Amino acid sequence: MELGKIQTLTVSERNHQGVYLEDKNKEKCFLPKIFSDENWNIGDEVEVFVYQDNNQLQATIETPFCQVGEFAVMTCTHTLPSGAFMDWGIIKDLFIPYKQQKTKIIEGKKNLVYVYIDEETGLLTGTTKFKRNPQYQELPFKKGDKVSLIIANESELGWNVIINQKYIGLVYFSDIYKKLYPFSEEVGYIKNLREDGKIDVSLQPEGYQNMDEFKQKILEKLEQGYGLLYLSDESSPEEIKAELQMSKKNFKKAIGGLYKDKIIEILDDRIKLL
Repeated sequence: MELGKIQTLTVSERNHQGVYLEDKNKEKCFLPKIFSDENWNIGDEVEVFVYQDNNQLQATIETPFCQVGEFAVMTCTHTLPSGAFMDWGIIKDLFIPYKQQKTKIIEGKKNLVYVYIDEETGLLTGTTKFKRNPQYQELPFKKGDKVSLIIANESELGWNVIINQKYIGLVYFSDIYKKLYPFSEEVGYIKNLREDGKIDVSLQPEGYQNMDEFKQKILEKLEQGYGLLYLSDESSPEEIKAELQMSKKNFKKAIGGLYKDKIIEILDDRIKLL
């Protein structure tokens, strides 16, 4: 049975308090009655999340914000001198020991949390202490892949981000074209898988194959401006970033394509819809 994971288990027995589920190795966990279905029969398969409660394996049909080995943004429900309890989407809160808190966790505040199994206790545990830009040996990505991001924190080079809830990467300041906020979610693209095992991420796709997205954004702005957009080849990167949330490089590629397709006219200080 995989602790801290969503998995499919089989109904093995039932009592007035709930049902017992087992895996292929006949290891069992208990699913309380509030989460079980009276129509389930012995032998039926059920998808559940397995956790611990009072040193016993328990199951829930609730979906946690993340599984073991993943990151998620969680809100602190209450604190004790020994640690903090975090809401992670299931009936039992996740415990973060005091020694696993990078800074003191405050009740009601959000934190970025990594979930792991403590080697000493064998318990599902949270931590806010983790390397901001670790080195990975093997990665399931290739350059250009679209990924989901959680914005973590600002560094001297850019913003650290969580990729697909599992990996830590970096978006350089030069690749940021809009205001970012800690714990917000964004769509990103793998920019580079470095030889040192680190991951560079961009907030925008690169290359001509992705120009349609940028062209569409420019056309939408032109329509909103009654056919005029006061940006051109001479506009500064800052002006383009503020208006379109894209780089000057991608802007120039996009308007070049629109001009070639005879959709716009490029003037000294603006572009015009034809």
